[in-house]
Amino acid sequence: AIGLVGLLYSILMGQVFGFLYGQQEALYYALFDEVTEAKSLLEQVALVSQGRTMYSTCLNSIARYVKDDLLAGTLSHLNTNSNTNNNASNKSNTKYGSVTPSLILSARPADDPLEAILYLTSVGIPGQVYDTVRSLRQARARRLGALQRKVPGIHLVMLWILGAIMMTSFPVLVGVGGAAAAGGLP
Repeated sequence: AIGLVGLLYSILMGQVFGFLYGQQEALYYALFDEVTEAKSLLEQVALVSQGRTMYSTCLNSIARYVKDDLLAGTLSHLNTNSNTNNNASNKSNTKYGSVTPSLILSARPADDPLEAILYLTSVGIPGQVYDTVRSLRQARARRLGALQRKVPGIHLVMLWILGAIMMTSFPVLVGVGGAAAAGGLP
């Protein structure tokens, strides 16, 4: 019986590890893509609008996007997954609440910073800024998709139950095996 429980535990543990590792890997790749696109947008906005009255508004919109969307969603996810209890993670965890990606996508702000950049830089045919904002939104969608929960809660509960069964039955098996080896059991 303990062999079956151990087999189930190892299968479930392998699946959970695979799911969580894949989710973490997808998150880091998506985050890298999004930061790269945000950097590209910053460079393009600086080239297009430098010296104009809209320059500070565009830079403020990018800063607001990074602070409210990129950092708020990512830091809350990474801090809730890490087990460090230092003061820096506690401060950032209280500053940025736990943000679920579905709420970010469904509750779009009326003054979206990326829309403000598009409005300020749109003249005639859409140019490079439009393409960069579009790819930034695609990278944002990949990041928010990677933040979605992949492992069902019942899967984790079963893993804990099987682990507890193995831990409580192991001393019994060691005691029975020791008694049989000493000649106490026929």
